[in-house]
Amino acid sequence: MAFKELCTLMVQKLSGGEDLILATIIDEDGSSPRSAGARMLVGKGGRLHGTIGGGAVEFKALELALELLEQRKSRRKTYRLRHNDQEDLGMICGGDVDVYFQYIQGEDERTIALLRECLERLDRDENLWLITDLTLLSSWVMTLYGTETPSSVPDLGDSDIKQLTRSMPVLADIKERRIYSEPINFAGKAFIFGGGHVAQALEPILSGVGFRCVVFDSRPEYVTRELFPGAYDLVIGDFGKIGDRIKITPNDYVVIVTHNFDAVVEEQILRNECAYVGLIGSKTKTAALKKQLSQMGFSQEILDKVHAPIGLRIKSETPAEIAISIAAEMILERALRRERD
Repeated sequence: MAFKELCTLMVQKLSGGEDLILATIIDEDGSSPRSAGARMLVGKGGRLHGTIGGGAVEFKALELALELLEQRKSRRKTYRLRHNDQEDLGMICGGDVDVYFQYIQGEDERTIALLRECLERLDRDENLWLITDLTLLSSWVMTLYGTETPSSVPDLGDSDIKQLTRSMPVLADIKERRIYSEPINFAGKAFIFGGGHVAQALEPILSGVGFRCVVFDSRPEYVTRELFPGAYDLVIGDFGKIGDRIKITPNDYVVIVTHNFDAVVEEQILRNECAYVGLIGSKTKTAALKKQLSQMGFSQEILDKVHAPIGLRIKSETPAEIAISIAAEMILERALRRERD
């Protein structure tokens, strides 16, 4: 997870006494290379992590970040990505990006403690937001807010928190304060049933885009750290009794790629509510499974929620190509779900 990597690096650098600038896109208008929430961490040696879009805007932002690092100051700046503008950067995007350059002093105990708390809470199954008060740029305040273990956000009521805790980054003026809030973690896991070639190609892609992957198989040799080094968890269990080892929640995503046990796994999954269910197989196979489940009493409404055959239609054939099509469909479903929330 990119944000976890960022937090880990910041704790390391700050604990070692190094000053940092965290450049964050807090707002955008029109077309821009990156959207709100994109970050770039800068140290005395230059860019350390992340990107806010590359090209001219990132070059200019990096220059300013190094200047602010020397001055030990925070600043907010808008970059206009329009031709013939006073600050034309020679880009054709046609939009603007508002960047907050956050100066963080080395050995800042308050920020280090917050980042360590963030690292601990990123491993929990909770929705989590990072809220930054930008009213006074020189004395910004960051706070974590989570649905499971909420932290108190100073002087903000329930209606204010509701406005700030959305599925997308928010820049809001509340009670004469300017506040930026960004979701950094969402509850739910991605359960991959079957540890074969498709699963082995899929897990690194999903883990790289923020899904916490749990791989489940009945064969111990297919559920190892050598095969799935980036998985959140590995589970060896009976495909006929998955409830003995795991619990599916409404926030979870499910990928069924067992081949030999698809029907028995799908039957159990459909008895639970979840965010996404995808089943591998040809149209003939998936249609036969759908008919079989219908005869078992599952409604058409429930069966229609299953993505079968799984993945976007990109004429994929190899395990790697199939994995890309599955990941693309899951990213799309996650984005649509967040828009609805």
